[in-house]
Amino acid sequence: MTQDTPAVLARWVEAVEAELALPAGSIDVDEVLDLARDAAHHVARPAAPVTTYLVGYARGLAASSGRPTPDDAVAERASRLALGWQPDRT
Repeated sequence: MTQDTPAVLARWVEAVEAELALPAGSIDVDEVLDLARDAAHHVARPAAPVTTYLVGYARGLAASSGRPTPDDAVAERASRLALGWQPDRT
């Protein structure tokens, strides 16, 4: 990570939000990065993008169905699952 990475990431997120017609500032980048780190380090590297996608998907489903699911609860649950993950668990 270079010194300008946070600035580049911020510009990238702004560009993607605009491209996808999302409200500006619609995601908590630190939360996404923390979740990705937990999944990558405790499950497997490819679990990072898949887990963050699944959390976003779950939030979208909750929002579209009107379920009262706090945003933080979804990411926290996924992070707890990753932190306690045992690969041989079924």
